[in-house]
Amino acid sequence: MEVLHYLAYILGRLLYPIRGHDSRQIIHCQAFKDLPEPNMTLEAPDIGPSGSKLPLHCTCKAEDGMGSLPELHWTAPNCCEEVKEYILLCEDLDPPIPFLVIHHGLLWAIPATTTKAEAANVEPDEHAKVSRLTVAGWRFVPNILGLPYVGAGAPLGHGKHRYVFTVIALNESLKFKTPAKVGKKDIKRAMTGKVVGWGQWTGIFERPWPN
Repeated sequence: MEVLHYLAYILGRLLYPIRGHDSRQIIHCQAFKDLPEPNMTLEAPDIGPSGSKLPLHCTCKAEDGMGSLPELHWTAPNCCEEVKEYILLCEDLDPPIPFLVIHHGLLWAIPATTTKAEAANVEPDEHAKVSRLTVAGWRFVPNILGLPYVGAGAPLGHGKHRYVFTVIALNESLKFKTPAKVGKKDIKRAMTGKVVGWGQWTGIFERPWPN
């Protein structure tokens, strides 16, 4: 097992230069062309300011090996339009794959009355594989593991990764004929012309050497 760890570490170091895919994050899609600057505050009060290190329970080093969503709080956007719903997204900007941003969670149809998200909100409901609903009633686009959310998991040896959480306010609810089949590209297209606010918070994680 130790040999495998060393091989993983060496591979991570070799791929270290492949990172920083900032231009691929969601705020650079067409839907944000009229709102290039944030007008909302997104915070993780139990962790610290943006750029803080993610605690282990929010990463792949958690007891369950999956990691949980950090508790996030946000303010309404500083605008004159009424918010109809929110989107909450977590993107890893530094995966060792060229031009790729990996989403760890993409939650949508979050009610306009909601101002915080907790780990319990993003647990899949009992029919989630079909419904794509969390226990809170929010919809989700499955991540690489088919789940609503999975914690930070930077490869061994690849250094620090930035996990950018983005909250997006919409002035119109997203409508799809088959919500259970919606993908990230569909969300990007559908929210064009509807974004009235957004804010970000970033957590940092570097995988430690295995015990």
